Amino acid sequence: MNAFGSESCEVPVRSPIRSAENTRRKKVIVLLAIGIILLFGILLSQSSFDLPFLNPDTNQQLLFFAALSALIFLLFVALTFVLARNLLKLFAERRLGVLGSKFRTRLVVAGLLLSFLPVIVMFWFAYGLMNRSIDKWFSRPVEEVHADTTAIASLLSNYAAQNARAEAVSIAGSPETQHAFTGHSFSTVMSEFRRHEPTLQGGFILAIENGNAEASFAAPAAWPLLKTKIPIRKLSSGAPVRMTWEQTDYMLGAAPVGERGLIMVAMPLPQKFSETVRQSEISEKRYLELSRSRKTVRRTYMGMLLLLTVMVLFATTWLALFLSKLVTRPVAALAEATQEISRGRLDYRVEVSAADEIGDLVRSFNRMAEELESSRLQIEASSRELSAANMTLEQRSRHIETILESIPTGVLSLDASRRITHVNRALLRMFTPGRAGDAPRLLIGAALQDVFPADVLEDLESLLRRADRMGMTTTQMEITLQRSKFNVAVTVATLQHAGKGLGYVIVFEDLSDLLRAQKQAAWREVARRVAHEIKNPLT
Repeated sequence: MNAFGSESCEVPVRSPIRSAENTRRKKVIVLLAIGIILLFGILLSQSSFDLPFLNPDTNQQLLFFAALSALIFLLFVALTFVLARNLLKLFAERRLGVLGSKFRTRLVVAGLLLSFLPVIVMFWFAYGLMNRSIDKWFSRPVEEVHADTTAIASLLSNYAAQNARAEAVSIAGSPETQHAFTGHSFSTVMSEFRRHEPTLQGGFILAIENGNAEASFAAPAAWPLLKTKIPIRKLSSGAPVRMTWEQTDYMLGAAPVGERGLIMVAMPLPQKFSETVRQSEISEKRYLELSRSRKTVRRTYMGMLLLLTVMVLFATTWLALFLSKLVTRPVAALAEATQEISRGRLDYRVEVSAADEIGDLVRSFNRMAEELESSRLQIEASSRELSAANMTLEQRSRHIETILESIPTGVLSLDASRRITHVNRALLRMFTPGRAGDAPRLLIGAALQDVFPADVLEDLESLLRRADRMGMTTTQMEITLQRSKFNVAVTVATLQHAGKGLGYVIVFEDLSDLLRAQKQAAWREVARRVAHEIKNPLT
């Protein structure tokens, strides 16, 4: 039995196997969550951004990303199952009244309510912004911009082609050119070519007869190389022709000279014109493809928004469960510990790890339990010592009582108010012979007048006053009781401690037998002397 009246029990020891299982389960859940976040990030990046390393080009890469998507789905299902299991477990604990389950439920519900409204507002805002953005992307002004860009590129090409043809017509109509093609001597035509150099804007001129270049001015390459790039028949028909040579675009214009002659003028277009036009055409093609799949784009982004919303609510629920465990587990452990402490198990300790103020509370509780246990051990040790001392005192008291009951001298003890606290049987035999067989405890608490007659009481009062002054006094008294007289020696001593009176001890010693024996001895001596005198009268 302990100091609290209950049997002491051993402290329950936590199973290391169970702790290891809980630790492993936590690690698995954390790794699953991190893996899902990373995989969802990859999927979102693949869907939202044009990242080259996330675009599959081969069948192997396509299979890899398909397997990755399946893994994401399976992990998401697994975490959803774990979350549903935890929520059902929380609901069951609340129904069973498990300690801390109500607080955890409130925390989870509060977390969901606090996050639900912002998430829904964010979802509707993003949904409206997405629809508005898609409408803006595929709006009529955007299509008009694409059309205007194409028209500008076409106008610029036509303008350069018209300039080239005008230059070709001007050169072909000059007398020098006519004379050169008529006389088959093209040395004089070079002066005409040089005269048109300022208006060529960096282009070149070719004089072609029977499919061969007879003269050239500022040509970027020899005729055999240029011949493969120039469609002469199309030029002869007067249609505008574009030619690209070494990243430079030219618009070709031609004018006939005679029956077999041809003057071709190439006017350069601005730098990277063709690349810009080509990029514009590609963008227009992609735009048209996206425009035709507008509903698909809207459904895709709608699915992504729903997925993000679900993920936010999912993460909020997990976070609420995690935070609730951080709070409720130490609190539940503290509540359980208080119950164990109230049962007297002061050696019980809270083994749950916690941080911040809750950790300080747990450590303070453990220190309090240690101090209570130490105090209880000290109290038990003091109690054992006190019990031993009381037992010793009781043995001494019994020994003294045995001695007092065995001696023929009457002993009476009084307290400070002169009430009887102890009386032995010898005193009862002296003053109350008829009550000698009664237990002395019947007189405990009685006054002196309940035991002694008035004349004896008066003498005792005088002795008590004298003892107060002197500390101890002794006298002889002759007491008459029931027609009998006997002499007693009365000794009164005061009991004091630290100068304070605690009571009195009165000792009555019966001198009747002693005086009777003395008288008998004296009379025998008298008789002996009388007899001696009778026998020897004259001596």
